[in-house]
Amino acid sequence: MQIRDNIMYMSKESSGSIPYKSLGLKLQRIRQKFNQSISEVSGAVEIDEKKLLSIENGNKRPTEDILLLLIAHFNLSDSEAAKLWDLAGYSNDSDNQDDAFKFTPLLLVMPVDNKVNYSDKAEIVANQNGIVINFIQQPNGPYPIQTVARVGMSFEQALKLTETLSKTLKQLKNNNLPKNIQESKPNDNNPEK
Repeated sequence: MQIRDNIMYMSKESSGSIPYKSLGLKLQRIRQKFNQSISEVSGAVEIDEKKLLSIENGNKRPTEDILLLLIAHFNLSDSEAAKLWDLAGYSNDSDNQDDAFKFTPLLLVMPVDNKVNYSDKAEIVANQNGIVINFIQQPNGPYPIQTVARVGMSFEQALKLTETLSKTLKQLKNNNLPKNIQESKPNDNNPEK
């Protein structure tokens, strides 16, 4: 009888308005331990800042994929990752442990859009895996700042982009800009001219 009363008490307590409070607080403490802002973490794992705030506030449970990205981003130990997984309730979701190793094929179809988006500023978020550049535009009037494009890349690709951009700006400064500059292809055997 006492066990049943405890179960009823726990179910009433957990049915409050903040279903994942423990998980959210744990994620918030981890983020703060690494001295990272909401913006930095959301950019690194490529989710909306509002969604990350909602997760940290305990209002939403992150998807398995987002939780895995957060675990990888903070380079958490297996025991810390297991605690987060349990707090999210994913350890009880499947009856079969082998389900964690099954993957569903995913097809991503992206429409080709050749329009040029102009931006007023860029925000760069970096971690050990590479960088994400958020291109931002401030519309006229009372409208909020908008991210018009996000581009993620490895450090090697970022260095190549930096070299190409620097070369282009030098040529522009000398009024010697070719009509179309393309980044050299990886299979190109010709050295730079």
